[in-house]
Amino acid sequence: MSTKRRRLRAGVIGTGRLGREHARIYASLEEIQRVRVYDSDTARAAVVAEEHGASISASMGELLAECDVVSICTPATNHHAAASSAFEAGVHVLVEKPIASDSAAARDMIERSQRGKCVFQVGHIERFNGAFEAARALLKHPRFIESHRLGTFSPRGIDVSVVQDLMIHDIDLILTVLGGDPIAELRASGAGVLTAGPDIVNARIEFESGCVANVTASRISREPMRKIRFFEEDRYVSVDLREKSIEAYERTAGPVSSGGEIDPQRFIRRIPVEIDGSEPLRKEIVSFLAAVRGEAAPAVTGEEGLAALGVAERVLGIIAKTRRER
Repeated sequence: MSTKRRRLRAGVIGTGRLGREHARIYASLEEIQRVRVYDSDTARAAVVAEEHGASISASMGELLAECDVVSICTPATNHHAAASSAFEAGVHVLVEKPIASDSAAARDMIERSQRGKCVFQVGHIERFNGAFEAARALLKHPRFIESHRLGTFSPRGIDVSVVQDLMIHDIDLILTVLGGDPIAELRASGAGVLTAGPDIVNARIEFESGCVANVTASRISREPMRKIRFFEEDRYVSVDLREKSIEAYERTAGPVSSGGEIDPQRFIRRIPVEIDGSEPLRKEIVSFLAAVRGEAAPAVTGEEGLAALGVAERVLGIIAKTRRER
């Protein structure tokens, strides 16, 4: 049956912090007929179901049999199994990032979605951050990109590395802005402080166009930060993704010459920017449902999720090699 003219039945697999938010948003949308949730922690699922008027499914299979679309909000190590079951059942999938715990699993998920003719979208939520959307519209040809994504330590997410949990957000944004520019060289270093894997990582990514991205991620910082800065000829754009704000400037006159007293205000102007302050997760889910109805392509495809994961794996491979050679 076509999903274009009827309200959709939504499911959420995994009712932790993110799953609860997915359930909340689905329950608030007119285009959703009803919401089901499933979690191996039945008590947690019951709390989320009661909060948002959802029904609880006793198993993942039971949920999938009663849904048209599903959000997979489990740990990344479970993404492949859950998505594979969904595609086999003909259910469209929005999976939280990273797409999977490894590229082989991600490729298999993409193939299964294609065989099942199911929409497959990856939850790289920063794509829907109003500050990034506004910055992307300003950018032409970045020459240098610098990002810092710092988080305080939490046991959530340590099933994957800090690269797959945090840095992958900025990897995806950089790949999106550069639009398929191939990587020419990649260098990385990292240190494990609280866990067996690296907890703080820096990567330097050089692209064939000449653009260089310096990317830092940490999950052991005292203060959270999510900032990314873009430098290009005659223009500078600084994005605070946490605050959803932008500072953007451009040069208005010729190059500054040496000698004499210089007033920078004569050569630069601040670019006024309007930012959409609406909730990124709501925009992400609405875009997913539009793709399911055939109104648009998925905003973040499985292939794009795989590309970001592939770069993350290269970063981790370099760090692991460096550690072995010590």
